[in-house]
Parts: sequence; C-alpha cells; structure tokens
Amino acid sequence: MIFRKIILSLIVIQFIFAEDITESCIIDSNNRDFDRFQYTYPQFIDGPHIRVHFTTEAVDSFFFNNSWFTHQSNLVYATTVLDQVEYSYSVYEDEGWQIPPPDCDESITDVNNSNHCINYGGNTLYDVYIGVVQGPAAAVAPENPYSELPYLGAITSYMLFANGLGAFGSYDDLLPYNYYIAAHEMHHAVEFSYGSYATGPPGNQLLQSWMLEQTATYMENVVYPNSMHLRIILGNCDATTPLSSPELGVYMAYAGALWQKYLVEILEDSSIIRQIWESYGSQISNSNEPVSFFSIFNDIILDTSDNTMNLEDAYIEYSIWRYFTGDRAIPNQYFEESASYCTTTTIPMPEDDFQFLSNLGTTLYIEIPNADLAIHLESDHTEYLPAILISKDIDEDYSMTEFNLLDGNNHIDIDESFEGDYTLIITSGYSADEFENVTINMGIYSAPEMGDINVDGSIDVLDVVILINFILQSQFPSDQQQDFSDVNSDGVLNVLDVVQLINTILSES
Repeated sequence: MIFRKIILSLIVIQFIFAEDITESCIIDSNNRDFDRFQYTYPQFIDGPHIRVHFTTEAVDSFFFNNSWFTHQSNLVYATTVLDQVEYSYSVYEDEGWQIPPPDCDESITDVNNSNHCINYGGNTLYDVYIGVVQGPAAAVAPENPYSELPYLGAITSYMLFANGLGAFGSYDDLLPYNYYIAAHEMHHAVEFSYGSYATGPPGNQLLQSWMLEQTATYMENVVYPNSMHLRIILGNCDATTPLSSPELGVYMAYAGALWQKYLVEILEDSSIIRQIWESYGSQISNSNEPVSFFSIFNDIILDTSDNTMNLEDAYIEYSIWRYFTGDRAIPNQYFEESASYCTTTTIPMPEDDFQFLSNLGTTLYIEIPNADLAIHLESDHTEYLPAILISKDIDEDYSMTEFNLLDGNNHIDIDESFEGDYTLIITSGYSADEFENVTINMGIYSAPEMGDINVDGSIDVLDVVILINFILQSQFPSDQQQDFSDVNSDGVLNVLDVVQLINTILSES
C-alpha cells in the first residue's frame, strides 16, 4: 500500500510539473462534451467569494472507457480546496487584478428561466466542482460572455478540481500540491475577466492559450513565492522549454513563464503582467480583429522603460539572460536560480540553410570554431537581425559584441589568437510585421583570389571576358570588382592585366 501511494504521488508530480502536457488546463467552451458536474447527492461549502461543490457518496460515479470513476471526495478535502482557492482569490484581488465576474443574476426569481442562478451553482459565488477531471489535475471552463465596462470581452467561468480518486489514487496524493494548482487555475478565471483566449471572428480565431498558461504559471510564484513548478520545468533538459528549445521563441506555454519572469525583473515593475492583461482586455470584445500580445509587449515595454527599450531590445537582453543558465550561470547576475535551470542548448555551426520565424523572440545559439576565419551569413530577411558574439576566455571571463545582420551578405571576423570559445547569438528581432520565415545561409567566408572578377570562386574565361569589356568600354568596375580586376596591381586596367589573367588560367589548367 505504501509503495502504491509513492508511485501514485510520483505520477502526480510528473503530471503537474511536466512541460509537454497534452491536456491544457483551459477548456475550449466551443468544443467540450461535458458540463458542470452533476451529483446525485450534491453538497457544497461557501467562502466569501468561492462555493465548492462536491459529493461524499461513492454512488456518484460514471462509466467511462470500460471503467467506473467516482466524483466522491470528503469534507476535509473540499475545505482544503476552498481555503486554497479563496487565498489565491484574495492575493489577486489585493494585487489589483480584475476579479471573475458573477456567473448569474440573482434578481431572476423564475426558476424556469435558463439564466436563473439554480443553473449556475445556486448563486453568484465563483464555482469550483470537485470530481474526476479527464486530463489535467484541474481546469477552468469559460462559459458565457459578460460584456460590461471596462472589459467588453470578459467571460464567466467555473473551475473543475480533481478529487484524487479518479486518475490520481487518493486525496492525500494531491493535497501537497493543491495550492500551486489553485493559484494557477484561479489565475485562468482572472484572465477570463479581461477577455477570451480566442480573438477574431468565428472561423478565423487566433488562440492565445500559450499566454494564458505561461502567465498563470508565473503567477504561482506571486501567490506562493516558494512555488517550484517553473524551476522544475526549467531544470528538465528533456522538456521543451525556452532553454532546451530557444528557437521556438516566447510563443510557449507553461515554461514560457520565464519570459514573464524576465519582463518583471528587467523592467523592475511587478505590475507589468497585470498591465499586459489590462491592455489585452481593453482591445478585445470577442468579435474584433485579432489582438496580438506581441504589440502589447512592445507598447508596455516602451512605456515602462520611458522609451529606452522596445520589444526587440528586450528580445536581445532575454537571449543573453537565457544563455547564462545551468553550467554557464554567473552568481548574482541574470535570472535568479539560473544555476538550477537546464543549460541553454547551443548548436554546431550549420552546414546548410536554416530557418526560423521572425518577431517571436526566436533565438539561435551557434557554436563558432576558434580559427583564423570569417563567418559568412546571408539572410533573405527584409529587416536586419540582431546578433551578439559572445567570447569566453580561458579564465572564463565573458565579453560581448553586438551587431546587426543586414539583408544580404554579412561577414564576422574571428580572431584565432583569442584563447577561448565563441558563441554567436542570433535573434528574430521585432518589426511589428506579420511573422515570416527567415532563411539564413551560414558558412566559412573565403576571400576571392585576384582575378576572380565575378567573385564566383574560380578564375576562368568568364573573368577574362568581363575584364576585356571593362577595358574596351572604359567601364568603371564596382568596388569589389575593382579589387580583383587590377591583376598586376599597377593601378591601371589594360591589356597587361588581360595577359597576366590568361597566364594565370593557363598555369592552373
């Protein structure tokens, strides 16, 4: 029995703290095959803001996938859930967040009216239902539009909380972790107070569930400062996180809370996350054009920093912060607890073209060989791409050089006399345009030889033709062609250059 409880507890920990959770804890209100839990023997307990619905009877069961499951719990467990959700509610209220709107109108007295509170938990308190949640340990279901000022896109919701007897074994298995879950799920209810996670007209909606999840994960540490959820995710190098997969950008769910953590720390403003949601809520009405969190990030970063930083600047700084994690962590610099995170993934210098999406905070950490060479990068991006060359010497001291990769050819010189390692960081930048695929070709740059007038890597008859045309037409070559046309280096283009170029070709044939 003890062994069974240990195994079940480990399953719960793995489920709660995993990054690749296939079941989101946000339920799509337009596509769900369930409703509020209905109990044969319902019970409830009330707090100042929350009503918890539960049942203590095993007969409240249902048959699913060839097995029986029960919603049964007990008063002690229900009271624990109530206390934890109420505490989370009070923290959000004290922090100035918009509280969940009432889910019904208590002035309606006709019980046959579909809007009567009897259909919405019995009153306007926020409803939490304990039972079997098919998937996550808890979930929030958006329910009905609540269009009142100041947030016309607000939605009512209710919460489902696992009873511990369905997929998780016993009440005690969940109790040690319930308060993290309560803080997380209460934030989803708060988020819906500002607007839906789907913007735009039906059939052309932009889902924002990634932002809902990463904000809720970050806020766990605001409600409970010692929460370990994010730290455990970021310490798991097998999970998909901003450290193990930096090329995915900030467009991530639970582990993306690192981006929220960065914004608060770099801008030194603990209200920044709430401001982002207030801006989102002021723009969405569930029928507007799609709303982008990225433009909101940019506007609020500009405002909070007094126009000294924009989103692109933040992406660059964020890429540096993420580099110094795990084995590269520097005490008292960059992210708190960064030494306990996974070491950010780097990649060898690519041999072929590679792509990433612009505007999303995508970052590539590329290992550069220490040799006497120049790195050639060619981009098809219409804007420039921010980049940083980080060098670490044998004493483990770091230095950084920032530059921009322009549309077209770029060369980065590497000094082989430097004793240490190089890492090239390329970020996606931010231009407020639509996301687009950026293709970069990267390789070792070799300077063309004298006589390679068309700079195609070989000296042949094509170069002779170009040189003769220059001479006959008195055409002034481009700067690059000039460098390789004056074959005898006498400062004049004439037949002597043609003769020497032909002799060079013949001697190499």
